[in-house]
Amino acid sequence: MDLYPRQLATFSRPQLESAIRRRVQTAYLGDGVVLARILGRHKILLRGTDRGFACHLMLDGHWEIWVTQFFAKYLRPGMNVVDVGANFGYYTLLFADAVGSTGTVISVEPNPDTVRLLRETVSLNGFAERTRVVNQALAEEKGKAWLYSPDGEPKNALIVEHPDFPGGRTFEVETTSLDELTADSLKIDLVKIDAEGGELAIIAGMAKLIARDRPAIVLEFNAARYAEPREFLEVLLANYGYAHEIVSDGTVSPLDFDTVTNPTIVMDRILVFGFSSLVDPPHETATKAIETAEVAE
Repeated sequence: MDLYPRQLATFSRPQLESAIRRRVQTAYLGDGVVLARILGRHKILLRGTDRGFACHLMLDGHWEIWVTQFFAKYLRPGMNVVDVGANFGYYTLLFADAVGSTGTVISVEPNPDTVRLLRETVSLNGFAERTRVVNQALAEEKGKAWLYSPDGEPKNALIVEHPDFPGGRTFEVETTSLDELTADSLKIDLVKIDAEGGELAIIAGMAKLIARDRPAIVLEFNAARYAEPREFLEVLLANYGYAHEIVSDGTVSPLDFDTVTNPTIVMDRILVFGFSSLVDPPHETATKAIETAEVAE
């Protein structure tokens, strides 16, 4: 039996991890590409040389299970979401499944090597009609930039100032802003951002989107990456008023500002802005989609 977003959201963490691991399958397809079954349901194409992310999916079938359960719990049919830093598509698949055929996903991945597999993965799972894959880096405005991808760790790719970095590959990539990317989109309900230090430019490039839609923002934040971590968060707090953190047991707690912005605590944190928009009644499109699904059941 496949696992659906409802099971991902309601199972206990040990129960869910066990259920997913029982369903893991992998197959080597040649040319360094591995096909794996993740989350007890979806098929994903991975690079066999990836030692920091893909190897975990091949053996465990899941990643950041507490964050996975957060999205499974709060995403609903009919929502429109953006996956910034999609990598091979783990969260893109979860999002596309959760929002259903009445929702949409914009999946943003600048690495040209990774995005080729991402596009195949989206199609392989039947999500191409609801998912737009964008092969650009997000920044404050349109332009070009250097993207450095460390060997064996493509999930840690980051924008750099010059192409001469050892221990990996550097690509020249096009940049755009979230404001530009979503200018003609339906109301955006949620934006997930995982950009290895590129978050400042990404947030600066989505001011119009925040003013227009006030989407929930799920942000990977590490104070050690920023020269002024407090000022960075204060920009978002000025728009949203408050924030939460997804902690390792899967609960959502009010933000401890002083701890999270302490640069001596070198730790990735998952912060949520606009959490109330996820727990309040869904907007009209999502409501209709839920009612339709309930009638069908």
